[in-house]
Amino acid sequence: MARLLTRAIFNAIMVSLCVMSFASAQEQDPLAEGGEPLAIDDLVLRDTNPPETDEETQTGLRLGSFQVNSQAEVGVSYQRTEADEKSSQTTQTFSTETQIESQWSRHELRLETRVDAASQRGLSLQDWSVGLIANGRRDISGRVSVNGELRLSHDSSEDDQDQTNYGATVGLRIAPGPLEMNLRGSTNLRRVGDPVAGSENGNDFRDIDGELRLAYNRGAILAPFVETRVTHRRTGTIDGFDGDATRWILRTGLQIDRGEKLTGEVSVGVGHIRTKDAQRDNLDSLLWATSLTWSPMRLTTVSLSAAGDLAFSETSDLTASKMTSGIRTTSFALRAERSFNVRLDGFASADYTYSSYGDIDRSDEAMLFSTGLTYALTPDSSLFANFTHERTQSSGSDQAEDDETNNALSVRLQIRH
Repeated sequence: MARLLTRAIFNAIMVSLCVMSFASAQEQDPLAEGGEPLAIDDLVLRDTNPPETDEETQTGLRLGSFQVNSQAEVGVSYQRTEADEKSSQTTQTFSTETQIESQWSRHELRLETRVDAASQRGLSLQDWSVGLIANGRRDISGRVSVNGELRLSHDSSEDDQDQTNYGATVGLRIAPGPLEMNLRGSTNLRRVGDPVAGSENGNDFRDIDGELRLAYNRGAILAPFVETRVTHRRTGTIDGFDGDATRWILRTGLQIDRGEKLTGEVSVGVGHIRTKDAQRDNLDSLLWATSLTWSPMRLTTVSLSAAGDLAFSETSDLTASKMTSGIRTTSFALRAERSFNVRLDGFASADYTYSSYGDIDRSDEAMLFSTGLTYALTPDSSLFANFTHERTQSSGSDQAEDDETNNALSVRLQIRH
């Protein structure tokens, strides 16, 4: 009797397992309830067709922990100028750029070199420039990081003096909770003229700059900030005036972050320039700035910027025995970019800048309109076409610039490795 009871229980368990297995198979069967049959590709082993990784899709050269990207660009441009006399010129351009960047997760090291050359007469170079930038970042912890940058460039022009620029920047970022502090110090040195044949040192200068910025709740939709900046410029004697001056800037504003749809910054503040030479007047100005990037639809970006700023200037009026302390500028810029397909991108931009020279009777206006297309010939090469219309004019009894209108059309071919 016990044997029969044991066998009945065993048979009941087996029947239950069979029913459960059949029901599970019915749920997973792709042909059940109108499902589609499995494709042949689904039966291929996963290892025979692995997904592409970022390393396989990257261009350039990988050297250990560094990524090397280089590109070369050749182009030709035609420019027509209308001033007191009409003139036109055709310019051939060449440039090459190399970037070496680390691939570390917490730290960063980057080196960039660039060479530009331009010629209006065959292989004879009229303008050329070289530049080198090295910067890095080290994350001491999740809340503290330091960064630095070294800059060196040299520009040579047949129509102007040679110019060499040196620069260095060091920064510290501390983020204790919702408060973020950024402290930055930099120095810039410009040398004008040929150091071998002799130079005019009137346009040489050295800037020493310090900036402190405090932001609260960074990363939120609206994040307030306040920043202060002090810059001291040392120059030689220019037209009998001492060009040394110090600029103070204090501003506050809001950072805007709505993800991919809208980002930007709005700020207001005050600026003051104090000069060492008693013959030059001190200068005050109200500062304001707006910068917004908006994506109204997929593959379309619109950027808007407007600002009122205060900058150094050593412009002099010898007839009135005056030298300005700075320039007040008001600028507006609008740019729209559109990606039409995987190969074709386009843009259009418009800029306007108005500048006044303090106690010197002079003002400048500059208007610029530009539009262009970029066509990807291959994954490693692109063709650029660009048209630019620029108009500049000066007014006032001390104006030093002639009114000009420039129209330029350029075509460039870029090859990347």
